[in-house]
Amino acid sequence: MRIRDFIDLVWKLPKWVFEIFSWGKSFRNNPLIGSYWLNRCGLHVIRVVVAHLLFRLRLLLLSPLVSEKDRKDFLEKGFILKKNFLPEAQFTNLSVELNSYKGMIREVVEGTTLTQRVFMDHASRRQAPEFCQLADNPYLDRLMRYSSSKNRPPFFFIENLCNHANVTPRPDPQRDMHADTFHPCVKAWLYIDGTDDQNGPYIYVPGSHRLSWGRLKWEYSQSLKACQKGALRDKGRYWDGSFRVSDFALAKMGLSVEKLCVPPNTLVIANVFGFHRRGEASAKSNRMTIWMQARDNPFNPLFTPCPKYTGRLFEWGWGKVLQRLDKRKIASGELNTFFGRFTRIQDSV
Repeated sequence: MRIRDFIDLVWKLPKWVFEIFSWGKSFRNNPLIGSYWLNRCGLHVIRVVVAHLLFRLRLLLLSPLVSEKDRKDFLEKGFILKKNFLPEAQFTNLSVELNSYKGMIREVVEGTTLTQRVFMDHASRRQAPEFCQLADNPYLDRLMRYSSSKNRPPFFFIENLCNHANVTPRPDPQRDMHADTFHPCVKAWLYIDGTDDQNGPYIYVPGSHRLSWGRLKWEYSQSLKACQKGALRDKGRYWDGSFRVSDFALAKMGLSVEKLCVPPNTLVIANVFGFHRRGEASAKSNRMTIWMQARDNPFNPLFTPCPKYTGRLFEWGWGKVLQRLDKRKIASGELNTFFGRFTRIQDSV
């Protein structure tokens, strides 16, 4: 081993070890997480099991935040669905505000879908009173603090999808049935546009968030396949730790999919360790949502006692991370940013 390689190893080893005990999931970039022999001994499965045990412990401690029905839906199905979430007048005002939004927008192409997003941190929300009112909604706050198991408010985004946009197609990982990561975490959507087969509904596999024996065996087999190198690695699979699952594997686990076609003003909160994907859109169309996500170190057994202040701190940190990621993606041509309005169907008619 050359001296330079040795120094590089010593420099990176603490980071690789830390990632094992945090949210690190890349079998490609971390040689410990991606070690065939460690995973043959059960490293990946151990991480999955421990993360789930701690998640359920935190949920139990936070259970007073939500009703028994909400807890039951989340624990049994893996998602909570609330139609007519906001009062009609408030939802109408919020829709008008979002459709009138003008500012810096990030956009990326996935398949033939143009995804436009705006990260709405605390400062941005103060400039959008209707959005701010939603973010301060006490019921939404309790639902997200509970389902995240971290007692922390989520990150908020405005997300606008343009289906069958006039773009050069790229691989679309969102259309493949997958789990986001190895540990429970949540994403949520308040649908500004209703969803159907025309604009691509959310598709979820109820019960797939639970650690059945079949799911554990599948996780073990996937972890070994994810460790394969070079020509042995299946190029059609995603070895960043977000495993893709086949219809055959779902059937073998006794699972079936559910298509969530919902009207506007519907809130969906989902545990994205459960299998899910973005449904196909049959026509040129839009789908706007307020998109929320909450992800934290799954091996921290504690939750924050100060959700408001830690939420602000996490927002600040995530904003800095986005800035770094954006520079890299813009340089590679993966991401584009512009100042203006969201692309909507009426804009092109």
